[in-house]
Amino acid sequence: MDIIYDAAAKFVVLEQFEYHFVVSKKRKLHTINLNFIDTDFFHIAGLQYLTDIVIPQDRTKTLDMIIMKHAISDQIISRSIHYVNKGIKSRIKELRFLEEYLDTDNFIRIFSIDNQKRVSSVIEADYVIESWFKNNSDTVYIFIRQREENPGYYCIVSFFKKNEVCYGGGNVYWMEKIKRSAGIEQVLYVNPNYRKPLC
Repeated sequence: MDIIYDAAAKFVVLEQFEYHFVVSKKRKLHTINLNFIDTDFFHIAGLQYLTDIVIPQDRTKTLDMIIMKHAISDQIISRSIHYVNKGIKSRIKELRFLEEYLDTDNFIRIFSIDNQKRVSSVIEADYVIESWFKNNSDTVYIFIRQREENPGYYCIVSFFKKNEVCYGGGNVYWMEKIKRSAGIEQVLYVNPNYRKPLC
């Protein structure tokens, strides 16, 4: 099975879920509601970097082009010289496990990005998560930003495997992680010191 197909199929499953994170920054609680929509996938997978090949650019149809029409496949995207040298292949391989990276209780760190210079990156984001999960030796960075069209929610704007460059920012601490789907909540993590507000 193509890795791009596998990543896309698992992303479609992930669209059924939302994550509710509570973090503490400078002793103040902040809520992050993370969700997933079709148009997110193109950018998360890094397909925008494959500038030397022709692939469909309509982000509303990316998942359909991969899963149903096979117009974007491993064979096609591997023709790009950027597929390997810009880390797109390794990004897509890890993207197949995005749900595991979000579900894990082994989050290493989360940082707020108040000052872009502290992050060593041009990625416009509000937070960066450094994560890994059991039985996997890789660590990834997950950059998230508040949605412009829906300020109550956040989206993933970049995702890639950790290599020589380390990213960071202001220290933020995990208080609570909840995964929701169809009115059902799964508590993934609660900080022992966290006291949920009464109202």
